[in-house]
Amino acid sequence: MLRVYRSNRAELLAELLAQELRIEPPGPFEQIEVVVNTWPTSRWLGEQLARVNGISALVRFPFPGSRLRQLVQNVISDAPAIEDPWRAERLVWRVLEVLPQLLEQECASSLREWWELHGGQRGRLNRDQWQLARSLADAIDDYALYRPEELSDWLAGGAGDQLPEGLQWQPLLARALAERLPCKPFGLQVQQVVEQLRDGEEPALPLPSRLRLFGVSNLAPVQINLLQALAGRISVDLFLLTPCPDLWQRSQRRRRQLGEDWTNSPDGSWLIEAPRLEGILGRMGAEFQLLLEGSGECLLGSWEQGDLFADPTMMRAPEDSQASLLEQLQRQLASGESDPTPLSLMHGDHSLLFMGCAGPWREVQLVRDRILGWMAADPRLQPRDILVMTPDVERYAPLLASVFSDRDATGVDLPWRLTDRSQQNCPGLQQAFMSLLRLSADRLTASGLEALLGNPALQSLKQLTSQDAMAITDALQRSGFRWGLDAAERNGDDTNSLRWCLDRWLLGLVLPEEPGLAVDCCAPALTDLSLQQLETWWPLLDQLAGWIAQLRRSAPCPEWVIRLRRLLEDIFNDGGNWDWELQAIHQCLETWQLQAVDCSLELDIAVVISVLEEALSTESGRFGHRSGALTISALEPMRAIPHRVIVLMGLDASSFPRHQERAGFHLLELQRRLGDPSSTDQDRYVLLEALLSARQHLLISWSSRDERQGENLPPCPPVQQWLSLLADELDAEQMDRLLIHPPANPLDVANFIVTPQTDALSCDRRLLDARRNLDAQIGDDQPHRDLGLALPLVWWHPTTDAALPIHSEAIETLERWLQGPQKEWLKRQGIDAGEWCDPVNDLSPLSLPELACHQLISQRLSEQLDLLRNNPQARWDIQETEDWIARSCGQGLMPPGAAAELDDDRLERRWQNLQKTVLSLGPLRLQQQPASQRSALVMAGDTAVQISTSRLRSRSLLQGWLKHLLAQLDHAACNTAVVCRQDGSAKADQFHIAMRWRALTPPEAELEISVLQSLAQQGAKVCWPVPPDSGLARALAWSKGEEAADRAFINRWQGSFSGWAERDRSEQQVCFGSHCDADLLLRLEGFEAAFQALYQPLLEARC
Repeated sequence: MLRVYRSNRAELLAELLAQELRIEPPGPFEQIEVVVNTWPTSRWLGEQLARVNGISALVRFPFPGSRLRQLVQNVISDAPAIEDPWRAERLVWRVLEVLPQLLEQECASSLREWWELHGGQRGRLNRDQWQLARSLADAIDDYALYRPEELSDWLAGGAGDQLPEGLQWQPLLARALAERLPCKPFGLQVQQVVEQLRDGEEPALPLPSRLRLFGVSNLAPVQINLLQALAGRISVDLFLLTPCPDLWQRSQRRRRQLGEDWTNSPDGSWLIEAPRLEGILGRMGAEFQLLLEGSGECLLGSWEQGDLFADPTMMRAPEDSQASLLEQLQRQLASGESDPTPLSLMHGDHSLLFMGCAGPWREVQLVRDRILGWMAADPRLQPRDILVMTPDVERYAPLLASVFSDRDATGVDLPWRLTDRSQQNCPGLQQAFMSLLRLSADRLTASGLEALLGNPALQSLKQLTSQDAMAITDALQRSGFRWGLDAAERNGDDTNSLRWCLDRWLLGLVLPEEPGLAVDCCAPALTDLSLQQLETWWPLLDQLAGWIAQLRRSAPCPEWVIRLRRLLEDIFNDGGNWDWELQAIHQCLETWQLQAVDCSLELDIAVVISVLEEALSTESGRFGHRSGALTISALEPMRAIPHRVIVLMGLDASSFPRHQERAGFHLLELQRRLGDPSSTDQDRYVLLEALLSARQHLLISWSSRDERQGENLPPCPPVQQWLSLLADELDAEQMDRLLIHPPANPLDVANFIVTPQTDALSCDRRLLDARRNLDAQIGDDQPHRDLGLALPLVWWHPTTDAALPIHSEAIETLERWLQGPQKEWLKRQGIDAGEWCDPVNDLSPLSLPELACHQLISQRLSEQLDLLRNNPQARWDIQETEDWIARSCGQGLMPPGAAAELDDDRLERRWQNLQKTVLSLGPLRLQQQPASQRSALVMAGDTAVQISTSRLRSRSLLQGWLKHLLAQLDHAACNTAVVCRQDGSAKADQFHIAMRWRALTPPEAELEISVLQSLAQQGAKVCWPVPPDSGLARALAWSKGEEAADRAFINRWQGSFSGWAERDRSEQQVCFGSHCDADLLLRLEGFEAAFQALYQPLLEARC
């Protein structure tokens, strides 16, 4: 007998099952089996059975695929059960065996051309060839479930005449596989079972007395045929969650209308005879119900049907007078076309909510705040009552921990659990293992190695800290590692490779870092590393490099298994706290070896990665559901489990519904039939099941704004269609409350506004405090509401009665302030505007970077000045030449080939022009001031020279001004010239004298130093109002008039074609706000006084 119980509430089905077990209790040692489609469903159903009956013991919850295969085996044979060799993960190795013979057939010419085009060495399997073989195995596996008639005809000798030209090799492939496999495909076995049971034959092994299936929303046609056939021998009970009886009735009408053509692919019109929600979202469930009724050919027993459809509005508590919108929608589905009651949305009803958010991070933040708001309003709502589902768990996983675990922001501990995430994507041993394999398959890059070293399992097993991992990456970057393992990967040039860097480290132990010193194009590096660091870091990197080299060699499967086991033992030892992950890898290797024991092909590392990725992902999502905490999961496992609050997050148009791509030769791709799997229909049905399973609140969210371009993005098509249906029944004001778009900025005032009808959007106390502080500083009556910490800013001219001491410590403090006054003020506030990590560079230079040019020229200049310092009588009066390629040999600075010669010419032009400019003032010498402890002056004739190899910037000019004042304080009595590079790309390699200052008397110099000290002292308390480089531009243009000076200030601050905007620098944004206008700074009270106090003396001292 086949009994079908249908309901729109899973709790009623569970209670019916529990009552059935109570009325007809099993024996004390009898085991009950209930087939479910997901592991979380088994946990929930066990809880429900225990709640009703007081206990749930000796109940197994197998999955449909495995249990139905066991029943088929019991009917056909009494031999010990074996793993189905027709499943794709096992079948692919047989496909690889038969492919060479198949490719020789004339009908497989297109397949042969593809194989030759993507082929490599003979006897070796690459990634493309593996993907083809796996696609073929997937197709045959699907045919066993969804095209058993065609497969049966092929195995019986059929030529596949109905196939399109170019695909008639598929019957040959099926027959070749059948000759090597010990049993028939599952679909053909089901046909055999149906015939045996119809003929009255006894099963080879006893069948259970009853088969129960709970919450199964979809089965393949052959599986449904099997259930109908088994109903003649045993009781088959199906407990189905279905949205409405009307959908079932329309399926029956279609069956009667189409007659023998009822298995044709539905065009959708039969579902939307009444254009409602079940028609838009329910095709998968309707097809399943239609197949379940079937043609009656396989139904060998009687049919019984029972309905338990409930009206949620009649199940409300007595004190609740008005049905929520969520309950009204559920009632509409249950009542079908007979319910003419229109929808209504009362004020304060948040049972159904659609929310468009500005990006994933903001979406997660708003979902958390909405959940906390509901929990605050209902003390009975517990975290275990809340379910968050998303179609892309990996996308949201990094964001969830930073938002949901932020107790400082919310003030509450919200227990939550993320499930269904692949272990390979979680920081652990499996992730480290697979990362190492991927580094071997692709180009070895500095960022890839950084990610591997950052793995906590690898760090723990190798006694590293996270700081050690960052230091290793930094050391590799400083010594020149960019990409490549060795010279073989870099086409013979090992520069910037990992092995080259490790050799540089060893040379640094015995040789100094000197220009031009190199051993076989490898210069010493990182002589500052300690022996303890090298003893720990170098062997680890050498070990990883050695394994990467081994993994890049192809080998047959048995050799790969041995190699990978040695790798696991060598690098991960016993696994430590991750030993269970290590054991899972060993089990996968053992299974793989058994499956591919007869495959003699040499496999590329990319093939090995594909095999292990699939094997290790089978256990993903097994644990963590129903743990008592708020659950965040993928769509599949928990979609039909009732929860008081259900959130569907990430329903973007780009990712939902998902679209499954099949190979072009796949028969399911060529023509769709009733019951064929469709990821699109499956995802649409998720929305319907979520609507059925939500008891109090259903929240649907998506990213409504592009993260990079800021463009508005629509929700996914099913949500758009749902909103269109709701808009037909609700007015505009109600739709505005139903569909919300919270502000993109978390600090927006609208996030914290509470009205009688709505609560605040944000529950973040930290953001609220920040908003209050900004309002307190800016004031409600000020039109310009900027986020700059220094605003509003009022600068007053400092007055000092006593002269400040001029000693080394005071001068160092003054120098730091002159180099970055805004940075120094932020540091006094405990803020470092440069709190970021330098990006890891994976690219070798195609030309010498400007910073490297500056460093090389500065280094060469320092060497020349050192010669003068070591010999006080020496003079620098002629221009020196330099071989820059030889000088930087082995350091990885110069680009390869002809590009290095171009950079050598550029460096030499710049060096010669610098010498020419400096020597135009006279021969260079060093002059030590009598009774002075400061460094000697660089004199060019009678002029002191301050040389900068970069363009004129505020920090270099003000530093030169301070040095000039200190020299005058020591009675130098000489003019000073500042030499630097010229602005503009056309004169980038030319130097000029940017500034000359006349000699000052010591009292004048002391007075100017005291003024600078007082400005710095004041600048430690109040932010300096003049941005350094913009202020310099204004000062240099001051001689042309104030209007021209202001234009120069504006161009430098806001940016122009000739230069970047200084306001984009991080410290300026923190102090003055993002996109602060130059006019605002120029109008600041005290700006002009501050500008004149700093720049007027040095402008007046020009000569």
